[in-house]
Amino acid sequence: MSNWQPNLYLTFGKERTQPSIDLVTKIDHSNPKRIIDIGCGPGNSTNVLKARWEQAEITGLDSSESMIGEAKSKYPGMNWLCADASGDLTGLGLFDVVFSNAAIQWIPNQESLLPKLFGMLNRGGILAVQVPCTKYMPIHTELEKLTSTDQWKPHFSNMASTYSVHTVDFYYDLLCRLTPDIDLWETNYFHIMNTYSDIVKWYSGSGLRPYLDCLTDAKINAEFVKEYENALKDTYPIQADGRILFPFTRIFFIAKKSKI
Repeated sequence: MSNWQPNLYLTFGKERTQPSIDLVTKIDHSNPKRIIDIGCGPGNSTNVLKARWEQAEITGLDSSESMIGEAKSKYPGMNWLCADASGDLTGLGLFDVVFSNAAIQWIPNQESLLPKLFGMLNRGGILAVQVPCTKYMPIHTELEKLTSTDQWKPHFSNMASTYSVHTVDFYYDLLCRLTPDIDLWETNYFHIMNTYSDIVKWYSGSGLRPYLDCLTDAKINAEFVKEYENALKDTYPIQADGRILFPFTRIFFIAKKSKI
């Protein structure tokens, strides 16, 4: 299990929260009574849900104790549960909205996960999910190249990571077996970064985390980060003002359960 650091994750809190805001505005449910946020992290996405539906009973669920601790501290007015979403969640009951922002890519076997989450809905309920699509993004492809070299591959031979990325067609094929009422889209967010180090810091709070956890020697860790940063320089050009455009692709989908 990766050592999640809430403060590092929230270094770019505004950028990480915006997709939650965009997804919540698309949820067509006037008065949900019960909402759950799967993989809630430090609670920033859960708070977006609370801002829209103040009267709803909202639960944030995450497998990281440090993330749940941060959420409890910052947002005491909601329910927080440290649990593994890949396990049995039937004891939690049914919900009007099952929400997840940038989390299911860390949960094993999405083929069985999504039907399970859809099954947690009341009639007329809504499954709303955002997931990063890093499959073809340089931050992911350059990382794969670097970690497969003879120099670095041995360091990650025992790495345990459930991280998996899929494309839009994968999610549609899963969802269409559950409901015909599907809304699915993809968005590129262009983040403006001051340095290449900032891009590495961004990814250190998420997809790069399991790799860094393997490099316990500080000197080796720093060497790897430097090589990774240099690799990114060839793929993200510097703009006219000296800053760097960092495009980040995200997939969104909303699936509604029949009222009948």
